[in-house]
Amino acid sequence: MRVRLTIAVLVGAVAVSLWLSGVASAEETETVKPVVYVVAEYAGSLGMDGDIDEQGVMELGFVTPGGEAATKTLNLNVGANADWRLMVTTTQDLTVGGGGVSIPADAFTFTSSGCDGATYVESDTPFRTSGDSAGEQVTVDVVTGGPQTDGCGVDVVYRLEVPAAQPEGYYSAGDHVYTLVVGD
Repeated sequence: MRVRLTIAVLVGAVAVSLWLSGVASAEETETVKPVVYVVAEYAGSLGMDGDIDEQGVMELGFVTPGGEAATKTLNLNVGANADWRLMVTTTQDLTVGGGGVSIPADAFTFTSSGCDGATYVESDTPFRTSGDSAGEQVTVDVVTGGPQTDGCGVDVVYRLEVPAAQPEGYYSAGDHVYTLVVGD
């Protein structure tokens, strides 16, 4: 009986050691799946020069009512890493100091032109309409559908034709704020 017990203990010890060695050499795996969302960071640049001074004033000069139209050109340089558009926002017509008398909106217009691939304003377009009130912000597209570019020259030609009955005075249109929107 003693032999049987020794054999049973040996068989049990071998079984336990095989079982333990199986646990010790077991393999476990985990899986990871990297995912990233790449979001385009839109960037652009807008430079300005042309018929303006250091303070950004465009002096249209002395214009005679009913006389020849005055024109001045604003040169803009656009850089964009995606499609873009360019807008201008105004808050008043050409008005004599502080309000009162204004030159009609349709007498103060612009056109735009520039590099290939964009859509420009090719016919004289008012910055504002006669229905816009002073102080109201009005935004007009100057260029739409501009392509990605390291540098696109855009010319905005201002045109002013003063009506014959317009009274004498120093007129100002306030700020014209140009905004470049990239990735719109």
